[in-house]
Amino acid sequence: MRATLARLPWSRTPQAEVEPTPVASPFDARQQQERLSAAFAPAGERAFFARFAVLNLVGVALLAAAWAEGVLLKPYEADSTGMCYLITALFGWGLVCCLRGDWQSVRWAGNALVYLGMVGTVLGLIMTVSDLSADKAQSFESFKTVVTAIYVGSGTALYTNLLACVGYLWLGTNAHLLARQEV
Repeated sequence: MRATLARLPWSRTPQAEVEPTPVASPFDARQQQERLSAAFAPAGERAFFARFAVLNLVGVALLAAAWAEGVLLKPYEADSTGMCYLITALFGWGLVCCLRGDWQSVRWAGNALVYLGMVGTVLGLIMTVSDLSADKAQSFESFKTVVTAIYVGSGTALYTNLLACVGYLWLGTNAHLLARQEV
């Protein structure tokens, strides 16, 4: 009976040839890992550059809006010491370090921005009080000189501090959102 059932066409099951699976050596696994990392590493780098570009394009759009309102160049016009230019250069270097992924240098640049803002504030206050004098005659011209000294000194003090704070926040946001680092 078995022999008869085995001859029937619907009872036959095709016998697939099963090839033995080769055992992978550790070298094959390493080669596969290298291939996978080579295939997926550029996508990770592209994603980082895309996040960096989007994040900083938002900042550039805000700078363009400040320029359109005419307030972008005010810090540089009010600062007679050049501290605003130094702060801007340090911020630019910190942004390049963000792009390179050098988070230690970004942290250093952020902290240096805070200190330069404080130095600019103290420098502006020194400029303010150095032009004030009690022995000047009480005339309108001396009053104009005092007000001008206060204006120039406070402009340096406040604008350098403002630029340093904005630069620190911008670098800190880049570091936090791109690498989960604290500045």
